[in-house]
This record gives sequence, structure tokens and C-alpha cells, in this order.
Amino acid sequence: MPERDPIDRLKRGVYFGLALAGTFSLVIGYVVLTHPTRENDLLLVYAALLVAVAFGVALGAPTRWIERFALAITALFFLAMTWLNLHSIGHGAGVWPPLLWGGIVYLLAYVLFPPKQAYAFAWRYYVVLLLGGLVALQLGRAHGPLRGEQINDTLQILLSNLGYLWVSRVLVAFGLRAEADRAQAKQMQKLVDTDALTGCLSRRRFLEETEALLESGRPGSLILFDLDNFKQINDTYGHPTGDRVLMRSVKRTLHNLREEDRLGRLGGEEFAVLLPGVGLEEALRLAERLRRALEAPSNEGPPATASFGVVETGRLRTTSELLARADRALYRAKHAGKNRVAAARG
Repeated sequence: MPERDPIDRLKRGVYFGLALAGTFSLVIGYVVLTHPTRENDLLLVYAALLVAVAFGVALGAPTRWIERFALAITALFFLAMTWLNLHSIGHGAGVWPPLLWGGIVYLLAYVLFPPKQAYAFAWRYYVVLLLGGLVALQLGRAHGPLRGEQINDTLQILLSNLGYLWVSRVLVAFGLRAEADRAQAKQMQKLVDTDALTGCLSRRRFLEETEALLESGRPGSLILFDLDNFKQINDTYGHPTGDRVLMRSVKRTLHNLREEDRLGRLGGEEFAVLLPGVGLEEALRLAERLRRALEAPSNEGPPATASFGVVETGRLRTTSELLARADRALYRAKHAGKNRVAAARG
């Protein structure tokens, strides 16, 4: 079974604890009743359903199923209890203690659904509760108009639910604000981590990935490559064409990489590929494939070649040393005539 994320584990723990606490409270509430009625049997029915929720959590049922089942049974329970209580008020009954927990329906909706959907559910739930409650109240007025205390009890039930509804509206507002903040933070992080033109990793993010690999002690290799005569392409065809050559080169490079490999733009026409778990010989073969891929003719701008320097992490522990060795290998490839691959020595 895949390991659950911390938030999911926390939610399941809360559901399990609330289910057991609710079951205990309901059973105690039923036991202490002097004259249980058929309406009070709902306490035992809901308690049994809460036990099912606890078993679902313990047996590893999907969290989404548990949440939806818990919301459904809780909403139905409190609707039924509210309607029955309002019907009984006409016969002299007061507010039933279980209705003090009615706000949990609104809270569960907020936990389960996105903010706007949660508020829509809360409104529909309240409308159903209100309309059904008014009908139940009217049916219960068989013995004449309601007296002051009965009117107060009725208002307490209906207005408390309206209060829960408005509290949920505040939660939704905070939820929408949090969603907007997360989206903005994600966008800002993407701008920092991604090269705006090519879509590969930015220099900063690539260096962080490289540093993490070195600190982990895992083997790996790095390929540093630079497009040959790129300034001449810009001068001859213009910078927009040069940009298309850069984007084409990145596209072809990514096509030859694994999912765990990382491609970053270090600056201008210089790029680097980080290859976790790859030795020097395999990295050299990949560099040769990339060299051939980049030099292939294209309808998207003029042809372009690249020179490559390849280094294995080995015992290197700093990013600067790794890049320096790769850069020296790249220089040798350039000095030997460009459009070739060279490995770092030593």
C-alpha cells in the first residue's frame, strides 16, 4: 500500500477519533433517556453508521469515500433530527441536545469540497432543513398556536443553523484567498525555477538539483554543452531566429532524456544535463546521441551544432568543481574543432 501524505493521515486520524467519540456520545445519550421514543432510535442508527466510518478508516478504505459517506449520514441524521424536533415543539418538547452538534455538517462540507462547492452545498442543506422544518412545525401545531418558549426554541434551531451557514461563508472566503495565494506562489516559484524562453530549468534551480545529488552521495554524471557559433546565427538571422534555435535544441534534448534527468539553461546558449545514477561511459553515449540530434537539419531555422563536455560526479562534492571540470572538457571539444564530445580527465 502506498504511503499516505501527512495531511491525509491527519484527516483519517481525525475522522476515526470523531467517529468513536460521536458513537460514545450517542450511546450515552440514548442510555440516559428515561422514556426512549422511536425518534430516539435514530441515535443508535447514527451511532452504528459512525462505527462503520471508524471501521472504514481502520481497514484502509479510500479517504474520499469515507468523507462522502460521513457527510451523507451526518447531513441526513441532522435533517431528520431537526424536523422531528420542530414537529415535537408543538407538543411541548424543548431543543434536543444532539442538535447542538448540527454545525458539523457545514464543517464537513468545507473539508470535503472546494470552497465554492462547499458553500453551495451548505446553502442547499439549509434551504432543505428550513423548508422541511417549517412543514414539520406546522404539522406539530395540532394543539394551537406556539407559546413564547416554543417560539424561542424554534428560532434557536433555525437561526443557529443560519449562523453556521454564515460561518461557513467566512471559511469559504478564507479558503478562496488561500487558493489564490497558493496559485500565486506556485506561479512565482515556476518563474523562478523555469527558464522563460525554453521552459527548461533555470540556472538557479539546476544548480540546486545538482547540489542535492552531490549531497546525497548518489552516483551520476553531468553533460555541459554549448551551441557552436551561436552569436553568428543571431547576427545573421536575427535574435527571434536565434530564440527558435534555442527552443528547438531544448526540445530535441528533452526527447532523449529520462524522466529523472534534469536539463537546465545556465546562460545564453549554454546548457547542462544532470544524469542521476548514470556512469561516465553511458553519459558519453548519451552526449553523442544529443550531438547528432542537435545537428540534424530542420525547417525551424538554420542548422546548429553543439560541443559537449562530460564529467562523472565520482568523489566530487561541490557543484562549482563539477561544473569547472565539465567546462574544461567542453573547452577541449571546442578547441578540437567543435561539434564533438569530450570527457573530463582524471
